Parts: sequence; C-alpha cells; structure tokens
Amino acid sequence: MVNEARIVMGLLRAEELGREGDVTVESVMRPGPSTFRPHVAIDEMAKFMATHDLPNVPVTTSAGELIGLLIREDADRAAQRRPARVDAGRRSAATGRSPCDKRETSA
Repeated sequence: MVNEARIVMGLLRAEELGREGDVTVESVMRPGPSTFRPHVAIDEMAKFMATHDLPNVPVTTSAGELIGLLIREDADRAAQRRPARVDAGRRSAATGRSPCDKRETSA
C-alpha cells in the first residue's frame, strides 16, 4: 500500500486479503515493511529473500517512494546469471545491517 506520494505504508499478503468479516486495509496490512534500494546487489537480495522466505519485496528510493516490486523467482534467475560478489557478505557483516535495511537515517 502506498500513499498519494507513492511512499510505501504497508504490505498486503494473500492471507490478509482472504480474511472474512468487515475489515479495512489499514487493519490487515503489515505496516512499515522493510524495503530494498535499487543499488543493492541482486545476489544479496535473492539470498535475503530466500533466507526469510519472501515471495517479493518492495524496491524504493531512500525517501521510501515505491519504484517497483521484486519477485523472488526473478531475483534468483538474475543472481544465477551474475558472477558472485566476493565482498557482499563481508560488507553486510561489517555493518551489522540486513541487506534490506537501506533506509537513510537523519542526524
């Protein structure tokens, strides 16, 4: 779900959409989802999605504006076609941040 400025506000998965009763989108969406930035290596994204069993993830700007949705199968195919990055794991381990948490913090 995005607001009028295309800022990602939450995610709706199939299980939430299938709920019975009088529910609102706001009551069933998962607020504040983790998002990826376009500069994250595709092999890192594919590995994170597999590890966390995510079928898709939103790709956003640093301001949270939706660019698109990455499908896990597409990420896997693209990662298999690319040579592995030697430094990808070291950088993530060194920062202690997950590859999806690329949000910029304000000082």
